[in-house]
Amino acid sequence: MDSQDRVNLKMGAKRQVLDHYKFYVLLSILWLALWWIGDTMYTRDVSLISRINEASAGWSFNSFFSFAGIFFIVASMLHAGTQLTMIDLDRATAEMDNPIQRSFALFDKGQYFLGWLFICIFIGIFTFLWSLLLFFPGIIKAYSYSQAFYIYRDAYDRGENITALEAITRSREMMNGYKSFLFIMDLSFILWFILGGITFGLAFLFVMPYYDLARAKFYNQLVWRQTESRPHMTADADVRDDSGSNESDGDL
Repeated sequence: MDSQDRVNLKMGAKRQVLDHYKFYVLLSILWLALWWIGDTMYTRDVSLISRINEASAGWSFNSFFSFAGIFFIVASMLHAGTQLTMIDLDRATAEMDNPIQRSFALFDKGQYFLGWLFICIFIGIFTFLWSLLLFFPGIIKAYSYSQAFYIYRDAYDRGENITALEAITRSREMMNGYKSFLFIMDLSFILWFILGGITFGLAFLFVMPYYDLARAKFYNQLVWRQTESRPHMTADADVRDDSGSNESDGDL
């Protein structure tokens, strides 16, 4: 993939979101609302919470943040559901109906949820361990593991008996040579994310569906390039990381 592929992915995602804006807003609104509530609770004035602690028996500062964390966790689950839906929409294997219901796609099958849970746990552990070395190895590995859950879901739907660790390994292999492509694409959204921040989250009603759909298209394109069109892949599909060398996939 090259810079033109990045432009095409983003243009296609933006056009699709604008053409079906109401659907994508409703698809994403639950997880965005829960994340906003959790973030608001988390960033509230500490001194105010301290005064509440003094006045409320049984309430603690730690329990407040634990309660906020529940919103983040549930939002992450619904976010995963919207991402699965966008992958299916891009493949034309899902209809643009019942957007609220489709945001719960993670719970369509129990194995989806279990796979997501274990993959999140393992990725969190592996990324943390790599980050202990330096900050950048943690970022690189986060991009290596970024497609693991989608790979897991696709494998399960094909009837493959795949574990969370196997999905992570396949993600590393799939992302070899494409991490810098996805990293640059993510960086290209930074002004959109700033816009979301200065509008107190309102712009995220467009920005996040746009971003998530672009990433869904990236995954589908990657799958297509590495499976269906493998004999026709061109040299630019073998683009290496910014370091200019191949990454060894023999580690985590």
